Amino acid sequence: MFINSEGITHMPATQTRSVLQSGTLTPRDLNNLSELKNHGLSLVEVRISQVSAARGKYLESIALPAHTRVVCVMQNRQPVLDLSAVFLNEGDSVYLLTDDEDMVRSLFTI
Repeated sequence: MFINSEGITHMPATQTRSVLQSGTLTPRDLNNLSELKNHGLSLVEVRISQVSAARGKYLESIALPAHTRVVCVMQNRQPVLDLSAVFLNEGDSVYLLTDDEDMVRSLFTI
């Protein structure tokens, strides 16, 4: 994990994929999440439900708040790291890094 010149914390894709696939957090992962929190950021998981406002939409069509980045989408229990044409279906999980968790959640819920 590192912090770029804009102050945004990055976790390498291989590390993100490992955490998402294993479903377990190591002490290092928890430390990384704590570091994000110190910078005012949260890693948010949003599940797409049958009644989700995002269900049936392309991820790129959702206007995310400033300072929000999609980290990964899980579809059929597989991580999707190429987010250029993700169509959101019921059961998908979207992982976002944001400083506005409430706004992000409102975009993906009813």
